[in-house]
Amino acid sequence: MFEVIGKVTVLVLFFSVIFLQYLLMVTGVVRKDLNKIEKTIGWIPLLPFMLMFLMFIILIIEIMWYSFKKWFEINLGWFFINGRKQDQWGEYLRDRYGDDK
Repeated sequence: MFEVIGKVTVLVLFFSVIFLQYLLMVTGVVRKDLNKIEKTIGWIPLLPFMLMFLMFIILIIEIMWYSFKKWFEINLGWFFINGRKQDQWGEYLRDRYGDDK
């Protein structure tokens, strides 16, 4: 739990710093008197913004995948288990997810 809170906190800090950088870029670089090469070079500092946004999206997908996998294993996983291995499946669920089954 604390690992996820730490990742989200770091991502929010990076996101806010990069957003500030984005605002500076929009007000300072996007002008009509610059040629295409100067505009392209001016947008290079936004690459960390895109990377942090991608990392945030990947983190959200990981959390959603874990939640779906947990729900599936607890609610529908028993359907795919051989009848003689139900006890082992129950132990696996208790070890993996605790007693919140």
